[in-house]
This record gives sequence, C-alpha cells and structure tokens, in this order.
Amino acid sequence: MVALFLRLRLTQLAHALRRRPEQLFGLALLLGLGIALTGYVTESFLDPNVFPTRDAATAGVIVGSLVTLGFFVVPVVASSDDVADPRVFGPLGVEPLVVARGLALSALLSVPSVLLIVTAGAYFVAWSQHPGVGLVAFLASVLIVVTGVLGARLMRSFAALVFSTRRLRELAGILGVFALLACLPFVLALLLGMREASIVERLGGAAAGLGASPLGQAWAAPTLAAAGDMGGAWLKLALAALFVAALWLLWHALVIVMLRSQASAELSAEWGGRGLGWFDLLPRSEAGVIAARSLSYWARDGRYKLALAVIPVVSLIVVIPFLVVGVWWQNLALVPLPVACLFLGWLLHNDLAYDSSALWLHVASNVSGWADRVGRALPVLGLGLGVIAVLAPISVLLYGDWTVFPSMIGVCLALLLGGVGISSVTSVRMPYAAVRPGSSPFAQPQSSGSAAGQAVSFFLIVLCALPALGLAALQLAEGGSWGMLSLAAGAGVGLLVLVLGFAIGARTFSRQAPELLAFTLRN
Repeated sequence: MVALFLRLRLTQLAHALRRRPEQLFGLALLLGLGIALTGYVTESFLDPNVFPTRDAATAGVIVGSLVTLGFFVVPVVASSDDVADPRVFGPLGVEPLVVARGLALSALLSVPSVLLIVTAGAYFVAWSQHPGVGLVAFLASVLIVVTGVLGARLMRSFAALVFSTRRLRELAGILGVFALLACLPFVLALLLGMREASIVERLGGAAAGLGASPLGQAWAAPTLAAAGDMGGAWLKLALAALFVAALWLLWHALVIVMLRSQASAELSAEWGGRGLGWFDLLPRSEAGVIAARSLSYWARDGRYKLALAVIPVVSLIVVIPFLVVGVWWQNLALVPLPVACLFLGWLLHNDLAYDSSALWLHVASNVSGWADRVGRALPVLGLGLGVIAVLAPISVLLYGDWTVFPSMIGVCLALLLGGVGISSVTSVRMPYAAVRPGSSPFAQPQSSGSAAGQAVSFFLIVLCALPALGLAALQLAEGGSWGMLSLAAGAGVGLLVLVLGFAIGARTFSRQAPELLAFTLRN
C-alpha cells in the first residue's frame, strides 16, 4: 500500500512538471543553485579560513533551527489545496496507520525535502571531519530530515483542517511575513561575520537556547561531539528522537481525526443553527445586542481577525531592535503589553466604516448613540482587560521587580481605556474608506482622510497616557510611591477619557446618523 502512495506522489510530480520549457528551465536552475549554495555554505562551517569552530557551531545551530522552523511554518502560511489530503482516502476505507505511513514517506518526494536532504548530508560531511563525530553526525542528519519532513506534512494537513477559508490563509500569511521580518536582525548579524563581541555573545546564547529546543537539538548534537561532550551529544540525539516520536503520534492522531471529519461535519450540520450565540448570552438591550453583533464580527470577519492577529506580532517586533543594540532584556519585558493595549484601543478608530450597509439597521431602528458607542466598545474592553489581567503579572515577573506592577497596570489602563474613548469619537467624526465586507483584508481602499484619522487618533491616545507614563518612568528611576500614583493617574485619566469619548461620540452619532449611513454605503 505504501508503494501506491509513492506512485501517486510521483504521478503528481510528473503532472506538475508539464509546464512550458522556460518555466522548467527556471525551476531547474533555481534547484541547482539552491543545492550548490546549501552544500557550499554548510561545508564551509568547519573551514577555519571561513569560520572558527565555535562560530561554525553557533551559525550551524541557529541557521539549522531556522530551517527546521521553516518546515513547520511555511506549510501553514503558504498552504494551497493539498492533493494528498488524508480526507481523500476516507471513502476508500484505508486504515489510518497505512494512510499516515504512506503520506509521510511520500512527503520525501518533494523539492523542499530534497533540499533538506542535501543540507543534512552536507552538515554530516562537514562535522564528520572531526574524529569520533561521524556516527553522531549521521544520526543527527537522519533526525533532521525526518523532523523537517514529518513536521511539514503534519502542519500542512493541520492548516488544511483549520485554515479552511481563503481569508484565514491570508491571516496566517501575514503572520508569517512578520515572523520573517523579526528574523532579519539575526540574519544580518550572521552575514556580518559576528565580529562584534556583544553580538557574538548574544548569538551564542541564542544558539544555546535553540540547541536545547526541539528545533535545534539534532543540529546541536554534532557540535557538542566535536567539542568533546559525547554525553551531551547523545542526550541531544535522544531528545530529538523523542520529538520525532511525538510528531509521529500527533500525525497519526491528526490522520484519524481527518478521516473521521466527514462524520463530524455532518454532526455539526445537525446541531448547527441551534441558539443565537452571543445574542443569547448578552443582555437583551440595545447596547447588549450591538455588543453581540460586534463580537460575532470579531470572531468571524477576516478584517477584524487580521487586525487582532497583527497586534501580538507588532508588540514583539518592537522589542527586536532594542535587543540587537544591547538593551537589557528584562527592561524590554515591560514593553510588549503596553504596545498591545495601545493598538487594542486604537482598533476602533474606524470601526463604524466597516459596517457598510449594516449601519442601516441602527439608523432605521433609531438606536441611541450611547448604546451604539458602548456596544461597539464592549468586546475590545473585555478582551483588553483580560489581556492586562493575564499578561501584566507575567511581564512584571520577567522584569524581576514587583514594585513596578502598579505602574504597569496604570499605563495599560490609560492606553486601553483612553484609546477606546478617543476611538469612539474619531470613528464618527473622522471616518475614512474601509475594506468592504467579504473582501480581502489586504484590499485597503485609498482615501484622502485615512492618514489624518489614523494619526490624530494615535497621537491623542499616546497623549492621554503621558501622565501615567511619566509617573511610571519616575517609578523606574527613583522607586517610592510613584507606581501607585501612576496607577491612579492611568485609571483616572483613562476612565475620564472613556466616558467623555462615549458621550461625545454618542452625541455625534445621534446628530449625524443619516450622513454616516450615506458615508458607509459609499465607502
């Protein structure tokens, strides 16, 4: 049966090669260059004229871990229709174990897998030059290939099961782009030859951390053996083998789930449609109904999902330049959460424009402006307060000084509450053209007022948080009771701006509801 899977895979590859001659030539040229470059770079790791052995070990573990990570991430962010989807074999009555084994072996017959095999082979050749390292390097190379291929097969099927729509795949794609951007400083440091002592030290720490993770354990084993630590090398190989076993169990379980997904889909169809979801859970008032509608949008609409998904990525990317220039990482532990609160509050600055024709229901039913403003803000406020409650203690724990906890809460509350209040005004006073419902989140229309609305709302949110930020800075510099003052200032200013924002936004909405409806229909 496995031979049948391999023949199907070869037939699929042969069909993919039926292209124009110039396309085939370009693919062959890229494949040849990739193989040559991969072999040259990997073998040069142990050339003393290129890299010292220590730097070669650091570069090998970091680059290798990124390669393995790529095999896990790329199938998710670039997943297309999978011809070898396990669900295809469901009607045939094939045993899940046979399907799992056949698809895993057939995954070796792909261009990325071939490049990984070449990379692992070159890595084996490079490190086996050290006496007594050959067996460890060989086993590590085998584990590298199996981990990458099995991980890619697992993640591609997982993406096909979870990211079942185009918009969700676009959401995963934008996350992948941000992740690649986050890796650029480390790649640049490697290309610069790691001559700066501080960079060498930080990259050495990164290599040690990656070597202890499942992504880099197999890559790190030959480096430990070359350094004389055979016990550590065999331990890395054992842990890497355990990770492969865990991947296989997950893959087998996923195949079972996907083969039974048709029955699950029928059961979902049978039970689907019962109840009104958020409308049953929230109060039966104007604000409650609008909040339920907003929650439904945040959970289902790709435009809102994209905005939410970008926030944690941006919050982490902000930290990377400071890490590269040598800022103490404990200080940076205080940065991501306030940045996330800033963008959470800013999310609503053009929320009304996303409604399009749905705003007609608010106008026709004569919904009060106060209910509209409060209902739209409740989902963001609930999410933001939950994020603060969970992540603020973690951030302070990483920082290592609990005296900054009140100021952390104060700054986050000022950014979140003030941001929601200001956005409640700007969304009705300065709306601009937004993506239409059902369109791609990336198809942002051009508008003359978009830059002004974004800049004004963003600046005002930061301005509201300045008192809390200033007092928090004094807490970091001098200690004392500045932290409690920062908490009081952040909560007080945030609540004041929130209430004023609701009041001004509600008054504007009630007065200009017909004009706002005309705007959303046009834009």
